[in-house]
Amino acid sequence: MMLDAQTEISQMLDTWAASVRAHDLEGAVRGRNADVVMFDVPEPLQAKGIDAYRDTWRLYFRDEGSRRFELLETRIVAGEDVAWVHALLRCTTDDAPAGRLTMGLRRVDGRWIVEHEHHSFPVPLTLP
Repeated sequence: MMLDAQTEISQMLDTWAASVRAHDLEGAVRGRNADVVMFDVPEPLQAKGIDAYRDTWRLYFRDEGSRRFELLETRIVAGEDVAWVHALLRCTTDDAPAGRLTMGLRRVDGRWIVEHEHHSFPVPLTLP
């Protein structure tokens, strides 16, 4: 039985988040294009390519608090070969604000591959 695109992507996201919580480096990078681009919160601001992407997870896994990693309010919009995802991301303590996650995906040889990933956190706006 073939799954619809949204279900496939949802399952991929669940597996990815579980890998991150387990500090499973290869699971965290699985499903990414070799030329993936990620904009992240800590430096480097932009990671280009799978090796740089992998390095960002090595940095993240150094923090024991990183065992928390859950997606909230996930929205998936998928066409035949292209999809995007946005979600809130809880990856620190309960009292910290949720972060934001945006992904762009492409279906390649029947599999969804992440081409672009963006993590961000809100910062207070200070008006003059």
